[in-house]
Amino acid sequence: MDEDQQRAVDLALSGKSFFLTGAGGTGKSYTIRSIIDALNKDNRDVALTAMTGCAALLLGRGAKTLHSWAGIGLGKEPVDVILQKLRKSFKAKKGWQSADTLIIDEVSMMTPDLFDKLDQIGRAILRVDKPFGGIQVIAVGDMYQLPPVNKENTGSFFVFESQTWKQLMQDAVVLRYIHRQSDPVFLKILEEARAGNLSKETIKILESRRTNEWKKLEIKPTLLFTKRADVDQINITQLQKCEGEDKTFRARTNKTQKYLIGHSIDQVTEYAIDKMDKSGAYVPELTLRKGAQVMLLTNKFMEHGLVNGSRGIIESFSEGLANYPYVKFINGETLLIDPHTWVSEDVDGLERQQIPLRLAYAVTIHKAQGATLDCALIDIGKNTFEYGQAYVALSRVKSLDCLYIWDLDPSAFRVHPKVEEFLQHVYELDTTVRVQDPSVETQADLTTSAQSIPISLPSTEERALSSDDPS
Repeated sequence: MDEDQQRAVDLALSGKSFFLTGAGGTGKSYTIRSIIDALNKDNRDVALTAMTGCAALLLGRGAKTLHSWAGIGLGKEPVDVILQKLRKSFKAKKGWQSADTLIIDEVSMMTPDLFDKLDQIGRAILRVDKPFGGIQVIAVGDMYQLPPVNKENTGSFFVFESQTWKQLMQDAVVLRYIHRQSDPVFLKILEEARAGNLSKETIKILESRRTNEWKKLEIKPTLLFTKRADVDQINITQLQKCEGEDKTFRARTNKTQKYLIGHSIDQVTEYAIDKMDKSGAYVPELTLRKGAQVMLLTNKFMEHGLVNGSRGIIESFSEGLANYPYVKFINGETLLIDPHTWVSEDVDGLERQQIPLRLAYAVTIHKAQGATLDCALIDIGKNTFEYGQAYVALSRVKSLDCLYIWDLDPSAFRVHPKVEEFLQHVYELDTTVRVQDPSVETQADLTTSAQSIPISLPSTEERALSSDDPS
């Protein structure tokens, strides 16, 4: 354990809430495990959560998605509505009431609105007028990644813009040492991409990955593109190359007893169905063939090591009228995938059922965030329009050998000005602690070795120049 990781453990033991960050390979997951061990030895109850099922599975140790642990469903309803449901759920309340510490991984994927809602829920459930009802919060993540989707267009994208974050997160630890040396060249590339400043050497290496060698692979890499229209066209074209007849599955509407008591088929219901079909994870009309590459859209098979984003190939279809698909996933598991139920946020008791799969020859970069792909072909050309999008696309794979590039534009690697400003504050918090404790600085000088490479933090002047650069 290096001194940064040890300082994170010490800060956790102090009971303070804080933000833990660092580039890939600096040991954030290892630090989380060390924090849990230390807190458990101190007889503290730790709730380990992540923003996605994939991230929760990687954490292990009984980790859950934040939404599942908090008992909030999608978390889009008003706080008073969520609280009414929570007060009827002993299991959900017990999680809040027993936790001393809440760890949230992949926190960059959280909206500021959700962070503020959780604060209000914690205060109400625990009846303590302190942030999160007095629960210690350790937020872990990399703010250089994509901001959450802001459909309300309120102007606030990042979790650190929430009022609760500003009140609660007064401490930060930046992990500076890369310990994972399986591919040091790729790690250097990722660090430059993360900061939005590619060297000539890195550009040359990335250009070398613009090759057609991926066409020789039996299981083709998933293509990551910025635009949904490109993704849809690629998936349709590749599906048509598969042998066998089409099997088409159409989403079906269910109306529960709760719906039948208070509703009839009217314009509100039609609007709710249309909204679900346009914004939901499922595909309203899904066409598959034997041999098609697909991606799972739920976390219902986590006991099989499968989560939202797991990829596989259609092996066959069940007998009878249903014809549900059997999918052989990359981890070797073969499962029958039957319909999953999605619940309307607008109309109580209204549901849509569909096979939780989509074609996986291509996905958008937004859909891929939080997932690690075994092989990817990425488009980071001039169509890369979102801050952090190019870095997220590049970091979906584990090494250069797994990476293929369709198009490359170095100016696509950009950092959002709000992230620059926020991280400058984080670096200052982190640096202040080091200045106050000279032993930390001395130890840092001694720990640099072949297995532990320090990441140099940008100076204030460098960050200012970077944030002013329109590219």
